[in-house]
Amino acid sequence: MMNGLSIIKLKEIETQLGEFEINQVMGGGNDVYLRFGYWNRVSVQTLQEIIGQSIKVVEDDDYDEDCGYKFHYRLK
Repeated sequence: MMNGLSIIKLKEIETQLGEFEINQVMGGGNDVYLRFGYWNRVSVQTLQEIIGQSIKVVEDDDYDEDCGYKFHYRLK
């Protein structure tokens, strides 16, 4: 089970990596994920450092023929 993120951590993520949305996968493990801008890639290392070791950050991508790769970051 994932521990929570404080508003302080969320603001730090935005400051260092840019605007993002928080969403949840429906089905499977119902993982929470972050999406930066229009599915932009960000540094997993930086995101992990901000969040800390109690939550694991996993980068996922999907390929779209029209847009190319779309990245999101699952929090486990």
